[in-house]
Amino acid sequence: MSTAPATVNEYTKLSVPKKIGYACGDFACNMSWSLIGSYLVFFLTDVALINATVVGLVIFISKFWDAVNDPIIGSLADHTHSRWGRYRPWVMFAFVPMLIFNVLTFTTNLGWSETARTWWGLGMYFILVLLYTMVNVTYSAMPAMMTRDTETRSGLSSFRMTGAFLAMTVLSFATLRIVNAMGGGVSGYRNAAIVFSLLAVPFFLITILSTKEVVTVDDAKTEKVSFIQQFKVLKGNWPVIQLAVAYLGWGIIQGGMTFRLYFCTYNAGNDLLYANTQTLWSVMGMLGAFSVSYLVTRVKNKGTLGGVAFTLIAVCSIISNFLPITTPAGQAVYYVMNAGVGFGSGMMLGNVFGMMPDTAEYTYHKYGVYCAGFLSTFINFMLKVGQAISIAGAAALLDALGYVAGAAQNSTVLFAMNFGSHMFIGLCSIVCAVAMFSYKLDKAAYTRIVSELRDRGMAN
Repeated sequence: MSTAPATVNEYTKLSVPKKIGYACGDFACNMSWSLIGSYLVFFLTDVALINATVVGLVIFISKFWDAVNDPIIGSLADHTHSRWGRYRPWVMFAFVPMLIFNVLTFTTNLGWSETARTWWGLGMYFILVLLYTMVNVTYSAMPAMMTRDTETRSGLSSFRMTGAFLAMTVLSFATLRIVNAMGGGVSGYRNAAIVFSLLAVPFFLITILSTKEVVTVDDAKTEKVSFIQQFKVLKGNWPVIQLAVAYLGWGIIQGGMTFRLYFCTYNAGNDLLYANTQTLWSVMGMLGAFSVSYLVTRVKNKGTLGGVAFTLIAVCSIISNFLPITTPAGQAVYYVMNAGVGFGSGMMLGNVFGMMPDTAEYTYHKYGVYCAGFLSTFINFMLKVGQAISIAGAAALLDALGYVAGAAQNSTVLFAMNFGSHMFIGLCSIVCAVAMFSYKLDKAAYTRIVSELRDRGMAN
């Protein structure tokens, strides 16, 4: 007599160890993501000695490529069927090559011509962003398949971002210190990348071994659409559009954050101010991300938390723009403001990542197409577009205003470093706050959608 397969609880509330296991993946991812985001532009201009405008072009091309391949990878992942799930195998098989190219991106040879160094930098980063997409975009889509419980998804997001900010804390405190201890320059940055890439390996393995995809989607009841046709689910899909606006804004904000190492080095005359405030920013980011697990149970709409978080970032960033940064009092207040920005950033990211999986059910309900991977990659696509424009623009602006690596900067360059690091971030955060406060997919609406999917036989 055959035995019917056991019914899997798709609304499982995952244990804390399972959430920690999932969070290890973002700790590992940020051994590349945060290292690139915080130090690559500075490495290319001040260590690899590539013209700042050219660096901006390199970043723009690579980020644009990153943005373009996101939806493609997401669509391929949505159509993946394996004994390990839809998204998990992508992480399993792509993380090692990604870490290898993480090191190669911070490798150069000053004996080469500037043209050769530029093409090498572009090529290595070009491949890295593709491999990173394979790992991180599919990792981001996994919660949609790990449970349908919306608060558990937020918990996964909260733990995930706590792991991410823990990684940022390690990088912020250790990177420049490792670089200096290993001789500085090219070898210092390359060796730092090796250290962080090796550190990522056991954390990737923990995530792979401790996660499981349990949500099933009946492909027979899912509309079959091509990659191009998937874009039709974006029409009138306001929850996805609002998250995309927030992510576009956050991507643009990254351009402003690119200025911070320059700001601390040239405006404040102390590059360790960057390491110290970035460490504080990351620690507070951990607290902000972790707080989402508690706060999300106290609100009716997750968008409210996102709006509050962006508002905090805006206020603290704008205040920082006016501080006398070369004075002890100014630097003391700067630490406090960075703590506020860090807490808001962690709270925002921890919350927004928990909102993305909910849009998969909303889209499935409205359009009959289940495409969590595609939606995740589209939202991340907007992040990459914002980064491509703003980070490349930041580098090009510095060059246009007369930036000279390692020299005293003119007043216009110093103004741009301050404005970009603070006021620009504040203004962009206000726009993002508006998008989050207007988010309509609240908990009641989500519960109704899931109930109707069950009635249609489209969910268990």
